[in-house]
Amino acid sequence: MLRSRLMILNQNESECRQMAEYFEESGYSVVCCIDEEETIDMLSRGKHGPDLLIFDIDSSGRKGYETIERIRSFSDIAIMIISKDSRLDTQLYAYSKKIDDYVVKIIPMPLLEAHVEALLRRTVEKKVSIETVGALTIDYESRKIYLANEVLRVTAKEFDLMEYFIRHRGMVLSRDKILDSVWGYDYIGGYRSVDTLVKKLRAKLTRDYPYIQTVYGVGYCFDV
Repeated sequence: MLRSRLMILNQNESECRQMAEYFEESGYSVVCCIDEEETIDMLSRGKHGPDLLIFDIDSSGRKGYETIERIRSFSDIAIMIISKDSRLDTQLYAYSKKIDDYVVKIIPMPLLEAHVEALLRRTVEKKVSIETVGALTIDYESRKIYLANEVLRVTAKEFDLMEYFIRHRGMVLSRDKILDSVWGYDYIGGYRSVDTLVKKLRAKLTRDYPYIQTVYGVGYCFDV
């Protein structure tokens, strides 16, 4: 699966660029928009083909919901709203416009990224049940991995790590990011857990398939 594509709509250009830079550093492809009409035009023409629209609705006010209605008239793209308005009535109104997530500011960027990843899992990644990458085939529903058409016997955690690598192939992933995404934010172990599991996966892949590469001083990158 190719890296996920995000579109950020925020009329505050500085805020839009800052958020775009953060997600680009995390490996996402990002389009930054500061004009609602331009956003609607790009989406209606299929330009850039984003998987998720992150809409800072504070920059548009009530008109922002009209924009969402117009987008929903021709697109089922996942939409996440970011707003300072934490009132229940406002959030319920937003969901009535067929959005997919509502995030109240100010939210730390790592937590916002967790929301993005969770939303993409529900709306994008679930569409792909079986994926072939190089000599590997992964069946996400049955949680089985095949190497050169032979079943690769892996533990549950090894499957989770391989799934994470494959879904983010080509990206340089830090050990911190791998720990948070595969083990969870509350995991109290350290980098050794990542390194140990990577070593086990590499042994099962054998030297014939050196897909997991070490990026010294950072972490790992999976590529074929």
